Amino acid sequence: MQIDNINWYPGHMAKTKREIQEDLKLIDVVIEILDARIPLSSQNPDIGKIIKNKKKIVLLNKCDLADERENKKWQDYFKNQNQVAILVNLNEDKGINEVIKKIEEVMKKELEEYEKKGRTGKIIRVLVLGVPNVGKSSFINRLAKKNTVKVRKQTGSYNKKTMDKNFKKHRINGYTRSTLAKI
Repeated sequence: MQIDNINWYPGHMAKTKREIQEDLKLIDVVIEILDARIPLSSQNPDIGKIIKNKKKIVLLNKCDLADERENKKWQDYFKNQNQVAILVNLNEDKGINEVIKKIEEVMKKELEEYEKKGRTGKIIRVLVLGVPNVGKSSFINRLAKKNTVKVRKQTGSYNKKTMDKNFKKHRINGYTRSTLAKI
């Protein structure tokens, strides 16, 4: 009896994974949002495999609900993994300005290269990833300074917002993706 490869993902999750892989060609920076209280449990292990060498920033959301010493340990953990981790509380706008600065810092080299070629106003494309209920929509809302973003609850929803107000020279397009439930 021959056993074929079995994909355990439900259809919408497999579709989301494929779409993320396709869209990565257009993306400059990936922002993965995790719950600061349970960072590894709220992280989908497939994301690292999918995004590979893309620039990535980890947001530890709900940091106000986690112990400060543990938050520091998690930041150190991600730093040791060569990843930037920023503590945020999206309900109170804590850490948003730091995220914007970090996006510009991560993109600095590419932005300088564009300016040398006489190109200005580069749109920075950011893909916001995370398991359900970690704060993807809240993050986009805070960046866009809007009260609501229409994001379908179903995994695989996709939403694009242009956030001009937060950048002096550059615009950022944010794509949010409710990704792949935790394995």
